[in-house]
Amino acid sequence: MQNFKRHGVYVEVGEAQLPSWNAYSKRASEAIDMMSVLRKKKEEKGELLKYKARAVVCGNQQKRKALAAGSEPTLETFAPAARSATFKLLCAVGCIANLRVRQFNVETAYVQGKFEGDDDEVYVRPSPNERFFDDRGMPIVWKPLKPLYREADAGRIWHRTAKKQLVQVQGSTQSEFDPC
Repeated sequence: MQNFKRHGVYVEVGEAQLPSWNAYSKRASEAIDMMSVLRKKKEEKGELLKYKARAVVCGNQQKRKALAAGSEPTLETFAPAARSATFKLLCAVGCIANLRVRQFNVETAYVQGKFEGDDDEVYVRPSPNERFFDDRGMPIVWKPLKPLYREADAGRIWHRTAKKQLVQVQGSTQSEFDPC
């Protein structure tokens, strides 16, 4: 959660301010739940290296809530991935041309994506051990400013942001055969 604050991932909004607020249940139906996923990271020999925690959005609720509200879900969940043939071709060209082929991992990749005007507005209810309340005791939800892990369209948003950086800013050329 400190990572989210450090990266400016969300703003806090009173859940009672949302249109679907139900005073009886003290919940807004459009807020999506979050949960914590805990796992143990081990070394090659199987010895415990450290504990890892990841806050994830229950993205399956996004479509279900949109359908329950009577609207057609507008989520585009498709995020292109490179074909294996493209990857093999790049490796072969690298070997033939004596180039150094490298891969990299983008830390907190989804959080570095950027919402644009056509993206759905989402509200997230923090996991039960991270709940916050305002001065009147009403629950606070988060309005993400950046995509969160397991949000239904987070992969597509991250791809769009990365593509814009590579093509427009760095001058790379996108393949017509494999548009990832």
